[in-house]
Amino acid sequence: MTFSVKAKSKMSPLSRLGRRSVLAAALLAGTAPAAPAAQAEPAAERAAPVPDLVCRLDAEVNFSPPLSWRVKEAQVTGYIGYLDCRSPSGAAPELTDIVFGVDGTGRFGVLPPTFSVEGNGVGTWNTGEVGSLYFKGDLKQGSPVPERTVTSGPLAGDGINGLQIPTPRFDKITPDGVAGFDVIGQVCFWPGEKGRCTAF
Repeated sequence: MTFSVKAKSKMSPLSRLGRRSVLAAALLAGTAPAAPAAQAEPAAERAAPVPDLVCRLDAEVNFSPPLSWRVKEAQVTGYIGYLDCRSPSGAAPELTDIVFGVDGTGRFGVLPPTFSVEGNGVGTWNTGEVGSLYFKGDLKQGSPVPERTVTSGPLAGDGINGLQIPTPRFDKITPDGVAGFDVIGQVCFWPGEKGRCTAF
């Protein structure tokens, strides 16, 4: 939105449940003289940055193999969708939807338990134009979206920020493994200085 078989030790159902619960909880977890007034720029007169696009975020990332206490790095696949976009700056009112297919690397950090992703994505806008992006960052509840930059296509060079709500999907085979995340939220495309996406 780049991403020796060892014998498994026997573990009691209670032990597996305990590990899974801990993992889920971790997720949802002045002496200088004043300058003359004429030379100072009043804060009220500074223009706040306006985004080129504001979009609804709908994404899915998958880890292969599932990340867990035993597996610290995995391939990331999935998609990052930017939907129902609008253009507050008026720079790109024709761009309303894009879904990037993504590929990269997912990582699990033990202390503290943290999931992160890094990779690239390619997709097609509703206009038929192809775009690509780079992403890197953590997947945490209510946290800023991973750092993203439009690398080609419409709005190339724009930085992306916003707010995300990721929900983990636990693996059906490995009780304490996380197979991926479903992510919703809101993102903004900024041509320069980034502002607060939730203000739009």
